[in-house]
Amino acid sequence: MLAGRVVRLSSVEDVRAQALEVAAGWSPEDAPGTWRLTAELFRVIAAHEELLRGLAVLPADRLPALLASAAVRFLVRRDQPVPLAGYFPEPGERQPPFDSGFLRAADDFITGRLDDIMAECGRRRYQMNEVARCAQIASGIAATNRSRTAPVGLVDLGTGAGLGLHIDRYGYEVGRQASGPQPVELTLYCDARGPVLPPRLDLPPVADRAGIDIAPVDLQDAEARAWLLACAPPEESALSRLAAAIEVTMRHPALIVAGDVIETLPEVLDQIRPGLSVIVTDAYLAVFLPPERRADLTKIMAEAGELRPVTWLSLDPLVPLGPTGHDSVQDLELAPHLVEDYQERGVFAVLGARTFDRGTSHGRLLARAHPSGQWIEWLDRESGQALAN
Repeated sequence: MLAGRVVRLSSVEDVRAQALEVAAGWSPEDAPGTWRLTAELFRVIAAHEELLRGLAVLPADRLPALLASAAVRFLVRRDQPVPLAGYFPEPGERQPPFDSGFLRAADDFITGRLDDIMAECGRRRYQMNEVARCAQIASGIAATNRSRTAPVGLVDLGTGAGLGLHIDRYGYEVGRQASGPQPVELTLYCDARGPVLPPRLDLPPVADRAGIDIAPVDLQDAEARAWLLACAPPEESALSRLAAAIEVTMRHPALIVAGDVIETLPEVLDQIRPGLSVIVTDAYLAVFLPPERRADLTKIMAEAGELRPVTWLSLDPLVPLGPTGHDSVQDLELAPHLVEDYQERGVFAVLGARTFDRGTSHGRLLARAHPSGQWIEWLDRESGQALAN
């Protein structure tokens, strides 16, 4: 038991399935070639039986396959083993060529450094801070916010290093629509797929902002920054935008509260100044909560919505996590073809919105989106169903 909750351990097959699901989601058939390294590293992990047995003793909520991939990247970047290090890009550099030699080099490294990899997994948590997802979240804010001029409070769940707290400081190019402050320190690019255009990203001013994370990342700590880079996909654009977002975040410190999101959220919401509508953002947090804790999360926001509008924007895969996912974390009704596509073609996120306002609640699915922010497909009213009964 941990804090009154049952800790569920993984199994070898659980970890293998997680690794293969991530590989399929990040690098489908139409993905740019720069994403192949990410997928192949997860496939090497999925095939390494000794590593899988070690990872299977970790709690499932530690995300063992993702944790292992980060541990490998951390050690490779630190120790520069030859030839494996030559396959991995550095921030600001081009993606090195990929060839069949990677598979042998990665497998040999994992075998030879298994104890070191498991030591890193044992003492760290996976911290995926993909700032490109802010373009998808910003699209949700633009679609649901009632006023472009009235200031709002922003609360980011599972904020990690706090990159998502600066959503109003980034520039965006979603499809052919460009927006953002001028001058802009970082522009995030996101393809717009499908026949329905996403809304223009005119964002409201953010008056108050706060993040919550069980283990916040201290960007002043060089090793913490190195681990953050190790948790990013080994892809040239992902690493470069992460490095730029770290610079923005270090120049604009914001409040980050360390704690369990369910236990901490009520207090954080109370600290947002009266009179401000609140936007709560969740990118790949709720999907890792068990059903009863997702229900608690919904209840907290509904109670806060008795006093002022609270909108929960969720960017999460379907639950249960894995290839059989079939439900929205927000209990939004899903069109059957979305569920079928998810189960047949690999994981993607769905962007949903639920607004709680003085005893009322409404919500709908807005879009589906690439897990690393590369594209968004805005849904029509038929595909984006209303709140399930």
